[in-house]
Amino acid sequence: MMHNKNKDIILFDGMCNMCNTFVNFIIKLDKKEQFLFSPISGKKGQELAKKFNLNQKKIDSIILLSDNKIKIKSDAAIQIIASLSIFFKPFIILKIIPKKVLDFKYDFIAKNRYRFFGKRNTCSIPTKENLARFIE
Repeated sequence: MMHNKNKDIILFDGMCNMCNTFVNFIIKLDKKEQFLFSPISGKKGQELAKKFNLNQKKIDSIILLSDNKIKIKSDAAIQIIASLSIFFKPFIILKIIPKKVLDFKYDFIAKNRYRFFGKRNTCSIPTKENLARFIE
C-alpha cells in the first residue's frame, strides 16, 4: 500500500467524466502534491468505503479522507478547492451557505452527472507522470 500518512485521499467515481475532469483539475493545481487519488471502485476505494461504512453502490459523491475522517459532498469539494492555492482560499466562504442548500445542489449534479457529462466504459488510467498519485 502506497499511502503517505501526510497526504489526504480523494475517492472518486472513475467512470464519471466530470469526476475525472475534477481530479485532473486538482492534480494540475495541487503543487504541494497533498492529495492521493483512488477510484471508489478500486481495491483501496472499496477498502476505505467499508472502513467508513459507506455503501459503495450508493456513493455519488467525491469523498475526502483527511486525518482519518471523511468529508463528503459539498464539504469535501469546498475543502479540496480551498486547499489548492491561495487563489482558491476564498471558496471557503461558501461554508456560510447552509449545508442543506449546498448539498441539494451537489446532489442534483451528482445524480445527473452521467447524463450531463457522460460516462466512461472503463476507469480512466492515470498518465505516467501522475501514476504515483493514484492508489488502488
